[in-house]
Amino acid sequence: MTKRVFIIIIHVLAWAAFISLPTAFKPVRPGHPPEGLFQDLMHAYRWLNGLFLICFFYYNYYIIILRYYFGRQFISFALSLLLCCGVFYFINYITAPYAPYGSKVGFGVFGPGYNVYMFIITFIFSFALSFYNQWRITSEEKLNTEISFLKAQINPHFLFNTLNSIYSLAITKSDYTAEAIVKLSGMMRYTISEAHQDRVSLDKEISYITNYVELQRLRMTNKVRISYEVKTANIEQDIAPFILIPFIENAFKYGVSTEEYSDIIIAIDIGEDDMLLQVSNSKVFVKPDKDMGVGLGITNTRHRLKLLYDHRHAITVTDDPKNFSVSLYLNLQ
Repeated sequence: MTKRVFIIIIHVLAWAAFISLPTAFKPVRPGHPPEGLFQDLMHAYRWLNGLFLICFFYYNYYIIILRYYFGRQFISFALSLLLCCGVFYFINYITAPYAPYGSKVGFGVFGPGYNVYMFIITFIFSFALSFYNQWRITSEEKLNTEISFLKAQINPHFLFNTLNSIYSLAITKSDYTAEAIVKLSGMMRYTISEAHQDRVSLDKEISYITNYVELQRLRMTNKVRISYEVKTANIEQDIAPFILIPFIENAFKYGVSTEEYSDIIIAIDIGEDDMLLQVSNSKVFVKPDKDMGVGLGITNTRHRLKLLYDHRHAITVTDDPKNFSVSLYLNLQ
């Protein structure tokens, strides 16, 4: 069953309940024999008023509120409501003599007062539902804009650090410079083609990370020991792009020194519908650099995780005098 069909069924059931339940629970009037629900609902009076309420609900929802109220055409909004009230009054006026118990029942189930009550309830419900949907659409647009902004901040940060790596190789005239450029080319191709997507293949994301780690290996001295391991049970899953790399990048940014021995350990364990990323690095002295964007990648990634995997992720950070480690669990369903 498609979502559209499901919504139509819900609307039909809701209208059936809205029109029939008040009749089902109406009290029996003295001096009048009780009528069955089916016989009660067969009155043309009931169906005519019910049909008007249905038409008014959708006209108010799609035209009066969305087009006039949210479009700030308040004069058209007021005139449209007055027109609907006039049509409602006219229908009640010409059908009142045909009500099952006459036209002087007041606020009883078939009286004109009851129809006014149903009209007001219909207006309030359609207005509330329209406001809720408008709020939901606005929230989704704001969320997508915010996520795009965060990704736009993160990607140049990756490029900055990667170019620094290749620059270091070029300065030392390393034989691996060409290989590094090829890897960077693959990374940038992935960035350009996939960054705008909400979800990407986990296989492609892991390949991107592997290229990044191998690129870092090329410029490291023997003072840095790098351990990188990926275990996969189900690689055919999707993930938000660039959601893992900032934690790995952070380890290379703050766990590498030309004067001290250090270790960087990266382990990715992919299950059937979840995954675990563990990154650990030795804490070494790193000369502060105002252009490094300290904490930018991690801060933005935490924000993205909150937006995209609110109740489906967990981060554990361990910070001791010698080591810094991060464990990120993601439910990929």
